Amino acid sequence: MNLLTIDNISKQFSERLLFDGASLLINEGDRIGLIGVNGSGKSTLLKIV
Repeated sequence: MNLLTIDNISKQFSERLLFDGASLLINEGDRIGLIGVNGSGKSTLLKIV
């Protein structure tokens, strides 16, 4: 069962592009982790979701 689908999202702060065309699919039973260096947009992505 599909719980969450994100397709083709982008986020930019001023001139800094955090992500462009990002897509994500989370199914029931999936375990996910969000890993990245500081300032890469992890918290921003979660706020958008």
